Amino acid sequence: MKKKSMLLLWVGASISLAEIFTGGLAAPLGFARGLAAILIGHGIGCGLFALGAYISFYRKQNAMDSVVFSLGRGGGRLVALCNVAQLTGWTLVMIIQAGSALVGLVPDLPFPAAVLFLSACVLAWALLFGSPAGWVNNFVVILLVALCAVLFAEAGGGAVSLSEGGSFALAVELSIIMPVSWLPLVGDYSRKAETTAGAVLMPFLGYFTGSVLMYAFGLYIAIAGGGDIFSFIAQSRFRIPACGVVLFSTLTTAFLDLYSAAVSLTQFVKTKSEKFPILAIGLAAALIAAVFPAESYESFLEGFLVSIGTVFVPVYTVVFLDFLLKKPRAAHAFPPVKIIAALAGMAAYRVFAGLRIEIPTVFCILIVCALYLPFALRGRREPC
Repeated sequence: MKKKSMLLLWVGASISLAEIFTGGLAAPLGFARGLAAILIGHGIGCGLFALGAYISFYRKQNAMDSVVFSLGRGGGRLVALCNVAQLTGWTLVMIIQAGSALVGLVPDLPFPAAVLFLSACVLAWALLFGSPAGWVNNFVVILLVALCAVLFAEAGGGAVSLSEGGSFALAVELSIIMPVSWLPLVGDYSRKAETTAGAVLMPFLGYFTGSVLMYAFGLYIAIAGGGDIFSFIAQSRFRIPACGVVLFSTLTTAFLDLYSAAVSLTQFVKTKSEKFPILAIGLAAALIAAVFPAESYESFLEGFLVSIGTVFVPVYTVVFLDFLLKKPRAAHAFPPVKIIAALAGMAAYRVFAGLRIEIPTVFCILIVCALYLPFALRGRREPC
């Protein structure tokens, strides 16, 4: 995959209503502190994201094969199953958000009809094009950026608060988790890069730049306009650009989720094409989205993000340590020390998040390192 395609791929992935909505959750901090939290969190999260991309490029493995390398076939399959669940969840989130936005733009459109229409568009996109690296995707991402610029211009001019209250650490954590949520699939694309810069730098720059702008846009709307992205779109004078952002951002982001979910399923079922699992997962997400209570979306999103961090932060801490220490491939289906370290990290993350302890991602990483490193360093060449 060429560098330009890789850059545009991750710019497109970063442009979504989920990113804008989550950025708005930092509004209690005021604009200056909220933006600082967004930049710090994205710096940490995108750094982890780029390391995951490099590992897959270096080993020429997809994201789940990198997990199998460290956690064994059994552990890797469990993580792959979690990945399929989280990618199906992200597809659900994208469709629900876009459906809510379309209903705001077209009040006479029933929510289930909007959801089914968007699901059909996502599935058609995935089944027709089958690869996220083509010129069509590049063109759509460029068009999406232009449409976003129109909406950004419309939002300009309001006064913003420079500093208020709120939890700075929570805003940092919400900014870390969004790029970390892409860890279980970035390797599916970086392994196809032609150069190291294409595999690591382009994803980092594309996602960091696009996601920070989306978060900042959501923060600005929430402070200056007193609402969220859905109310802003519903009141927008530019109906056609707004509809374009809703549709194209759903296509470019949900497609990546479906494609990588299909790749993760190859840990269980070998298929000649990803189209059948894409169809199955897409239909499941569409049916759930059609009956999902839209008023429960905000609480669902927060819990969903915590669940992603719970699983993938400790798992990828083990993967990163194995790579940095040049550990060999796991000799067991469930290497005991690594599995115990990962499970302890999951429990710690859940406890930290439940107790509202600041930035649970960082504490979780430290705990996994403290548990696993003594065993890993004791025998550099022996599997754990």
